[in-house]
Amino acid sequence: MHKFAELNSARAAQLFADYCTAQGLDVSAVVQRPDCAELYASTEQLAEVEHEFSLFMQQPSHPRYQAAAWQLSQPTNDNARVLPQFNPLALWHQAPVTLAVLVLCLLVYAWQQVDWRGSSGLLQLSDPVQLWRWFTPMLLHFSLTHLVFNVAWWWYLGRQLEQRQGAVILLNITLSVALISNAMQYFMVGPQFGGLSGVVYGLFGYFWLTGRLNPAQGLQLSSGMAGFMLLWLVLGFMDVLWISMANWAHLGGLVAGLGWAWLLRRQHGPKTPQAY
Repeated sequence: MHKFAELNSARAAQLFADYCTAQGLDVSAVVQRPDCAELYASTEQLAEVEHEFSLFMQQPSHPRYQAAAWQLSQPTNDNARVLPQFNPLALWHQAPVTLAVLVLCLLVYAWQQVDWRGSSGLLQLSDPVQLWRWFTPMLLHFSLTHLVFNVAWWWYLGRQLEQRQGAVILLNITLSVALISNAMQYFMVGPQFGGLSGVVYGLFGYFWLTGRLNPAQGLQLSSGMAGFMLLWLVLGFMDVLWISMANWAHLGGLVAGLGWAWLLRRQHGPKTPQAY
């Protein structure tokens, strides 16, 4: 899937996506906020979709768009409701690295429930000579809450970065941040740790500094989110929480993410049409 437009009206983006779907075109709207939505189309149909988009921009209130939306909202012949469909293929085209890491975390967590000793024995940083172990602790999670918290942040931050700057940049940031955060936790505490939170803190640092150095990239965090992440980091080091956290991995990930933001501070923002 190729991102071809960004609108500051989620309703307008969904209206156009519904119209294209009714016309047999593979277009999806990804809503970030009510005032921010992205449009994606299959590469094979991109030229036709862009032509339809130019017509839509000229007459967004034309009845044909409302008619298509109404048609898609109607019951099927067997009186069943038309429900939104989960489309893994579309998600894969939009954010393959984000989705791959998320699926790996879920599969490893399932493996941990079946064979805790085998999974942790193979993936923890217990033998530094085996090079994969410097990366694989990010896939381990020690409770369902731990897993959900990390993959929710990963999906929220990773998908945005990948869609705006590409899979290669996200992959490079993820692997380097994982290496640095895991190494810092290992040398400061030891090998008994795991989780994606070091990488999440790396993405948080990247978003936070990038939003200040280069707002054109469109990667920003609200003050509330930034405050929560920093408070969580501080509380972890104060050891006042009810859970044990890999605090040095968090700090290492944050520093690495800030470093990436500085290195890529001149990176161009997404070149997409702006409208509405």
